[in-house]
Amino acid sequence: MKSKSMAKSETTKKQKECDKLLQLLNKKLYKKCEACGAENQVAHHWIEKSRSSYLRYVLDNLIPLCNSCHSKIHNIFGNSVVGGLNVAEIIIKKRGRAWKNRLDRLQPTYIKVNLAHYEEVYTQLVHELSTFE
Repeated sequence: MKSKSMAKSETTKKQKECDKLLQLLNKKLYKKCEACGAENQVAHHWIEKSRSSYLRYVLDNLIPLCNSCHSKIHNIFGNSVVGGLNVAEIIIKKRGRAWKNRLDRLQPTYIKVNLAHYEEVYTQLVHELSTFE
């Protein structure tokens, strides 16, 4: 029987594998930053991963962004909220208020995240990626 720490370690490892596949899928799906049109470099989670495990792998929750727009939306450098608000406004304008409201409603949805969950997500992501080969 596996210890809890060993099971958690396997679960965390599978989660990281899924996250890498998700970033790869994002780059296959979208070539341009949704906010400014530069090269897509990262998939931003509109509803943060820490706020919704349910939306973590929902493609509609991902925003293709360049590093500059991603920094602005997170305000990494602490300069001003204005840049982040501008990026958020651009995304909401493009996707629509109904999109934002739907994700806001889905945010509290609970799912059990364990190794089996991540193995299922992994299989789905591999399948999605296989359509690009």
